[in-house]
Amino acid sequence: MAREVIEAYGDEKHWTMANPVGTGPYRLKEWRRAQRIVLEANPDFRDETFPESAAPENRALMAKMRGKKLPIIGRIEINIIDESNPRLLAFQNRELDYVTVPADLPRNVLGPDNKLKPELAAQGIVLEHGVQPAITYTFFNMEDPVVGGYTKEKIALRRAIGMAFNVDEEVNIIRQGQAEPATQPIPPNVAGYDPNVKDRQKYDAAAAKALLDKFGYVDRDGDGWRDLPDGKPLKLVMGSDTSALLRQYDELWQRSLKAVGIRIEFVKQKWPDLLKMARYGQLQMWFLGNINTTPEGFAFMSLLYGPHAGFSNLARFDLPEFNSLYEKARTLPDSPERTLVFRKMSELVNAYSPWMLNAYRYENVLYQPWMLGVKYSVFDWHAWKYYDIDLERRQRAGK
Repeated sequence: MAREVIEAYGDEKHWTMANPVGTGPYRLKEWRRAQRIVLEANPDFRDETFPESAAPENRALMAKMRGKKLPIIGRIEINIIDESNPRLLAFQNRELDYVTVPADLPRNVLGPDNKLKPELAAQGIVLEHGVQPAITYTFFNMEDPVVGGYTKEKIALRRAIGMAFNVDEEVNIIRQGQAEPATQPIPPNVAGYDPNVKDRQKYDAAAAKALLDKFGYVDRDGDGWRDLPDGKPLKLVMGSDTSALLRQYDELWQRSLKAVGIRIEFVKQKWPDLLKMARYGQLQMWFLGNINTTPEGFAFMSLLYGPHAGFSNLARFDLPEFNSLYEKARTLPDSPERTLVFRKMSELVNAYSPWMLNAYRYENVLYQPWMLGVKYSVFDWHAWKYYDIDLERRQRAGK
């Protein structure tokens, strides 16, 4: 960001966000909030050409695009369409060049084999399908008097809650098969992911009950609900936004926890309000997700780094051993040594359970047949270097 922009707009009203100034390939031509964004090519963009790839599957694409100066497209129009059905319908009516298939409508375009339906393929529509560099999880406020803390009974409560929630039902029913259970904070296709980490808390209601019984979370007053070891009522309170998708999650949480004798209520607010509450430590639990924009796993581990508590670390997890490993990993290049450090951090997260790991989401992107030179980079970071060029240059310079 330009210094003069921050000096002019960097006040408590956050006008900096409404006056973006950068050095990218496009500049903001028009912005109607919650409706439309228009970008136009930046004539002063640095001398950059379409990125090279030696991958065999990209041979035909490179024959068409090699050497072309970026940006190639002169104007980009982004239409903000909140509702899922109108968004997909706009694509099917050829009003949009490409669209990310809404999470609640994958079966409108995909068959049981997760391939494009024949009628859409016959129109020349192209599907990109892959695992997002993202994770969904439910965090516990580690400073909360009910679910927080590092003692054995608090860890047992969080682990029991994780075992009571049916992640497989989330994947198969709510997400319609467009996800896979998460095993660690770093998702696949991101540097630091370790396929050998498999210690996720699998759904096991019987084991959850046994763990709760062992650590004194039993029904002491005969009302059918478990109480805390000190006899006070055990009640969970989770943040939940007003979307249709989260209503399905609310129902699954209620069914899952009722089966093991735990009450749960929901704080229903708009997402920005929930985020504000979480940053102030006012939420006991909240289900949300994070997506990365680079091939590095640090962004996910930073969400659990103690000094980040209250901002990105919404769980307020502050474990000295984890913090030390994070700081050590920051000094290492991408290597087996660093992956081993990340693995130790993942094992600590699975052991202490500041997060209940939910899923790695699949993403489905549809392109119209007239789109040329398209490569959805988050699925193919190893073959394509789409990450920030300036960042790469700074890394090479040792900065």
